[in-house]
Amino acid sequence: MRPALLRLAEVEPSLVKDYLAHQGIPAHIADWKYFDSRFSRNLDRGFVCVNSDKVCGFLGLIPFKARKDGRTLECAWSCDWSIEASQAAAGMGIMLLKQAQDAYQGIFNVGGNENTRRIFPRLAERTVWDAGVNLVLPLRLGPSLAGVAPRFLRRTLMQGFWRNVPLKWVRSRSKDQGIRMEPGVSAEIAPLIENAAQDWCPAYDFEYVRWQLETCPAVVCWSCFLPAGRQSAVIVWRSVDSTDYWRLVVLGVRTAKSEARLLLSRAIEFVYKQNGAALSAITSHLDRELLDLLTSHGFLCRRSRLPFYAMRGRDTSVSFDEFTVLNFLDADQAYRFRL
Repeated sequence: MRPALLRLAEVEPSLVKDYLAHQGIPAHIADWKYFDSRFSRNLDRGFVCVNSDKVCGFLGLIPFKARKDGRTLECAWSCDWSIEASQAAAGMGIMLLKQAQDAYQGIFNVGGNENTRRIFPRLAERTVWDAGVNLVLPLRLGPSLAGVAPRFLRRTLMQGFWRNVPLKWVRSRSKDQGIRMEPGVSAEIAPLIENAAQDWCPAYDFEYVRWQLETCPAVVCWSCFLPAGRQSAVIVWRSVDSTDYWRLVVLGVRTAKSEARLLLSRAIEFVYKQNGAALSAITSHLDRELLDLLTSHGFLCRRSRLPFYAMRGRDTSVSFDEFTVLNFLDADQAYRFRL
């Protein structure tokens, strides 16, 4: 029997969750990522390959909007793309991708799994291998070395004295500057989030960011902002299971550089006091202002960079280039903590 290609909404959720569990995606993450009806209601969240009432392939989608030449495009990030070996030769993985192209005006990916990095360059209209710059600010010794240390040393580095050896002197700043650190994604920075988009980059709204960072069961986040100004903001987050590794996104760098610099310093201080060991960021290699801001605060550029793929979808005549802004809110990067 020939496999069927179905919209995610047409497949019994338990079948999809069982398949994703075998791909290393826990049920509570699958529930949030693909079955939370509060996010992107009525939009396709994925396509599924089904054969004899069994899922044998999957392509997940995270809907978003992007702006290009004054137009707003309906787009999606692809994620969790996989196909069983028995279906790969029949081209079902490619067919899943074609279904996604018919559903949206543009399909994008940054980073991607092994399947994505092998196949997307053949199909994408635009591939930029070094588009995303990985940056890290090491704060404490143990966790910063654990990723490169021999296995037998890792437990020692993550405990006791070695775990807490500071790598950066973080100066405590006066609290009278009015900076607020508020749990969650504060509604007070919603206008800043929704006015942040430039031409040809994701135009995220407040609900998208809340879904990524506040609704997600795998992370806990804080908003750092000046209530009086609100021209810039920093959002920091970590895994619910550990205080070691943190991530951030900076808003409003171009419109309020001095405010962004002040807030970034406060966010770093907050992470350090929360016993954080390292703070990471992603930015486009084209975003010189953000790169300069981060490196001036001690962030180091990792050697490895993230590839960016852009694929034209339905009814799209605009030319695709790489996004001018990239960060951890893109695709499913936010909750996937790696050293």
